[in-house]
Amino acid sequence: MNFTKFNKERLFAVNTAGFDYVSLEDLYNRNPKGKVYKVLGLYIGTKSQFDPEVPIVALEDTYVNIPVHQLAEVQAMLSDRNAIQGIRNGECGFTIQHYYQQRFKKDCYKAIWCNYEEVDDSDEIADGLE
Repeated sequence: MNFTKFNKERLFAVNTAGFDYVSLEDLYNRNPKGKVYKVLGLYIGTKSQFDPEVPIVALEDTYVNIPVHQLAEVQAMLSDRNAIQGIRNGECGFTIQHYYQQRFKKDCYKAIWCNYEEVDDSDEIADGLE
């Protein structure tokens, strides 16, 4: 039996010191609609007062709480070595979808996973100066 497989592995090299938590609603209201956020890390939080496990995304300077109904998606990515490597390579992103939940009569938000590509804003700036 190889017991080393039970050691906790740090999957993502993200310095999260000083990170605060924000909701998808906060990001949606703060930034342009359709913005693609670069995922630097995925985590399963276990210290929520409401749920035993909650999905969390690390961005450049903050944690984002992802809805619990997306926990299985995050767990699937964390169990997929190719997905982990893609996140490490900066290839994973998400946008935010707003929808109205008729059953509970409230606005809701969910992460829509996508491939992340760096956008070079310098081309747009240069085009505007000509």
